[in-house]
Amino acid sequence: MTTEDFITELSKQLSLDLPKTSEILTAAVNVIKDKLSEGACITVEGFGTFDTEKKPEYILVKQEEQQQFLVPPKIIVVFKPDSAFIEKIKEKEV
Repeated sequence: MTTEDFITELSKQLSLDLPKTSEILTAAVNVIKDKLSEGACITVEGFGTFDTEKKPEYILVKQEEQQQFLVPPKIIVVFKPDSAFIEKIKEKEV
């Protein structure tokens, strides 16, 4: 599903026009990005939790060249689905 498909489906369910739906989705995504960049955890009831994790730095060794590189720490976004969401997906699979 593309972003355009998602916005179309969302606008049908909300009975809103496409530009307004796109504006709402853009605002929601921006809030999520801003809060995650601040280190906040975001929980959407019935869907799941977005959080950030810090991966530690490590040394990468290239054996063929006998070189070592220090890979800096990295912050990644993780998503943990809610149990209700997992059950809903399992129902669809059966």
